[in-house]
Amino acid sequence: MSRKTRLHELLQVMRQYEGRIAGPSLAEALGISIRTLYQDIAALRAVGIDIASEPGVGYVLAPGQFLPPLAISDEELEALVTGLERLGENSLDPLAMPAKSLLESVRQVLPDARQQPATPSTEASIQQDVGDQGAPLVFYTNPLSRGGIVHWMLEELGVSYRMVTVEYGPAMKTPEFLAINPMGKVPVLCHGDVVITESAAICAYLADAFPEAGLAPPPAERGDYYRWLFFAAGPMESALGLYSLGVQPTAEQSMRLGCGAYSAVMDTLASTLQGRRYLVGDRFSAADIYVGSHIGWGMQFGTLPARPEFQAYWAGLCERPAQQQCQAFVAEALAHAR
Repeated sequence: MSRKTRLHELLQVMRQYEGRIAGPSLAEALGISIRTLYQDIAALRAVGIDIASEPGVGYVLAPGQFLPPLAISDEELEALVTGLERLGENSLDPLAMPAKSLLESVRQVLPDARQQPATPSTEASIQQDVGDQGAPLVFYTNPLSRGGIVHWMLEELGVSYRMVTVEYGPAMKTPEFLAINPMGKVPVLCHGDVVITESAAICAYLADAFPEAGLAPPPAERGDYYRWLFFAAGPMESALGLYSLGVQPTAEQSMRLGCGAYSAVMDTLASTLQGRRYLVGDRFSAADIYVGSHIGWGMQFGTLPARPEFQAYWAGLCERPAQQQCQAFVAEALAHAR
């Protein structure tokens, strides 16, 4: 049974109960595991279905939670999907983005909704089967988190996605969210049935899932791409984390750490960026998004020195329209938090 079919059956079973139904009972009625139930509840909430829950008591579906596509014929569904696709392709139409968002919702909850074919890869030396391009993208984040890296990546791709803001604290520790990411943290990206966590992994995945955006170089040119993407995800982030906590490992301790000494990491990064606009030749890539994000944040919050190499590199990235849009999102979140 596909996930979309399960979501239909889940809603149908919940409509049969006037009060709350316990999670184990609901999972048993559907013939699925409790973990799968948590994931399906989270998927429905992500597309706007109002399902309330109370620990130890169960779930209840709010009145009036119906999915209109369930009541239409196959021909009407075909017309709806075709119309939404055409409207979404017109970037000048103010309804283009709402059309794309609605189309994602239809595809997520309706088993037979027509899917857009994935663009086949022309690179024989790398496996590009990383998910259906027509599948919905659901992005779980918090404005004040590393999710900002993935947000920038998504905006650079120019693809349609649904953002779900998760508050710090209990919201990240609910059974539903832990079923998606047992670490109980953001960001998380769900691409259809594929779940990806860790910012660097999400950026690398998205670059391969949407190759037409050109955010990953050809396989033969990926040496620097992989090197610096994961240098930032490993040694650089570890060194910055230790520094921000006031931890200063001794020379002997630095030898035992994967990141080595903070000074060595900074010198390595600075020498790499000297005189370079991008990390991979003359092209902007997902590696620049990940490394650039850490440099921008690091200089802003004082965990990374404002060396000339860092300032020049960040100056070439921070004015990109996608980055500016993400900064506006963070600024708005900060304004509401005051």
